[in-house]
Amino acid sequence: MRLLSASAAVLVALTSAPALAAAPPRLTLPGGVQLPYHASHSLSGASEPTSAVVVVHGTGRNAKGYYDRMVSAAGGAARRTVIIAPHFQTKDDRPARRDAYWANGGARSWKDGGDAEQPRGLSSFTAMDELLRVLADKGRFPNLGRITLVGHSAGGQFAQRYAAGSGAAGELGIEVGFVVANPSSYLYLNPRRPLDVGSCREYDDYKYGLQRRNPYLARSSAEQLRGWYGARRVTYLLGERDTERDGSLDTDCPAEVQGRNRFERGSAYFAAIQRQFPAAPHRKVTVPGVGHDSGGMFSSAQGKAVIFG
Repeated sequence: MRLLSASAAVLVALTSAPALAAAPPRLTLPGGVQLPYHASHSLSGASEPTSAVVVVHGTGRNAKGYYDRMVSAAGGAARRTVIIAPHFQTKDDRPARRDAYWANGGARSWKDGGDAEQPRGLSSFTAMDELLRVLADKGRFPNLGRITLVGHSAGGQFAQRYAAGSGAAGELGIEVGFVVANPSSYLYLNPRRPLDVGSCREYDDYKYGLQRRNPYLARSSAEQLRGWYGARRVTYLLGERDTERDGSLDTDCPAEVQGRNRFERGSAYFAAIQRQFPAAPHRKVTVPGVGHDSGGMFSSAQGKAVIFG
């Protein structure tokens, strides 16, 4: 058996080791902090895309996985679509020194527009405002005519509340739509709930209702929020088999009075919106045979139609 010299052995080890994954690009946010993202096109701009899809990850914050699933679902539409998945980090993700990061729950949660842990005062909704402004910039993307914000599970919670709370989304000069897929709970815009609220005193507090809103949403009146949400194009994309009471389902009492599982909560919420805003451009689309599965939702015929159609 031939023995390698020490220098040759080192060379073999270096050339045969797997390459380190490149760090994802960053978007500079107000204050100079940064937000990592995965994208099909550089945010410096391109003339080919006619639409953009922004996909928000779930509670596990696997932005790359969500990006990959959305690219796979896009198929041929990927050639004319900017697909981008921002990464809302927490301390557990070991953010770089200049990266913004949030908490995964509580008052500083990225899921419902909470202010960051670093830097203090930066809402995750403000970060999304900045991303949408970049995509709507005709100097960068001259032929882009539509942005669709898609969220599944915790990302669906983000998308639904952002649709109600973002004034910036209506000031871009470009069509913005929202696809809310299988969230654990919803932001209600009046005090009525599908089930008896009983002794659940906080059922109408934000993130479940309009009382005691976080700083980002408190900048606008309740009437403004209702007006924005009732005018926005929102699709509730619900897996017909998302009926399990699994470990990730929100079981706090403000969520429980919205229904027993995600499918029931989404169906009840859509019915409530129809009553409150009869002319709202909202619709419910259900996906047969799919449960709490982002890949299954995005790649279904129904998912592709509402995201890329």
